[in-house]
Amino acid sequence: MTAPAAPPPHPASLELPDGGKFPLATRCAIGRHADNDLVLDLPALSRHHALLAASSGAYLLSDLHSRNGTYLNGAAVSRPVEVRDGDEIRFGDVTVHFRCPRRWFRSAASAPASVHDTTQRLDQVRERACWLLLLDIAGYAALNEALGSEAAVRRMKAWIGEVRQPIEANGGQINGFFGDAVFAYWTGDTAQPGQVLAALRRIEEWRPRSQLAFRVVVHHGPVIFTHSDRGEELTGQPVNFVFRSEKIAKGFNASAMLSQAAVTSLGLDGRCQSFGGSAIDGMTDFFSFYALPPEFTAAATRN
Repeated sequence: MTAPAAPPPHPASLELPDGGKFPLATRCAIGRHADNDLVLDLPALSRHHALLAASSGAYLLSDLHSRNGTYLNGAAVSRPVEVRDGDEIRFGDVTVHFRCPRRWFRSAASAPASVHDTTQRLDQVRERACWLLLLDIAGYAALNEALGSEAAVRRMKAWIGEVRQPIEANGGQINGFFGDAVFAYWTGDTAQPGQVLAALRRIEEWRPRSQLAFRVVVHHGPVIFTHSDRGEELTGQPVNFVFRSEKIAKGFNASAMLSQAAVTSLGLDGRCQSFGGSAIDGMTDFFSFYALPPEFTAAATRN
């Protein structure tokens, strides 16, 4: 039996702002946290900001729910997108250039793929309609300064333990913890609007007892699910939208905020007071945002 041909090497690199080059392997995670492959400890970057991965003769760029966005040649990245030699990639306000000889793409693309590998790639990428929930601690930097990092982390962990109960008890799944935020979701093919509403009601009932102030943002839309060595990753414009909407909620001084898509999908049209509209960084449309129905606030006050 003839052994399968070894995959071609990856001669790609990122040209950094200082002119240096960072060689790319099959996979490169970029962000502020030390567990990334390329660590850029800069304020504009998220802890886990973006991912570059080689697949089927191309490199794909994905945004990992970053707060300031990932951009390819000036366009916001909302789902995995192919990059080519000379492309400009921007992480927040940090600009790099992708370098890879075109002959590598031709060589890698010509390598035969097995039916198993092709099926596996198809199985690992799915699009599903989801309700997305972001809970973000308000003023965590001040808390960290007042208590010290270790005490602040202990308090945050206790808070996370409390807040995950109403989510998971009502069919939601925690996708991850991003700095001082919790990101959760419900898929439309396995959950009902009533479960999302029940979780939101319980969160609002618990809010007065929470040791930490926090903001809630809810959105709904089609999300791309992929599997990697980090587990299940959610990408797509709705994911970017909900993370960037947290800044909008802060500007509205809103403790809980729903997008128009969330209001409609949850059957709340006509029941929610409008906060107004706002643009979202990297997106061309103007979006409307709403408060939770009054009875949610009333329930919190009674408790």
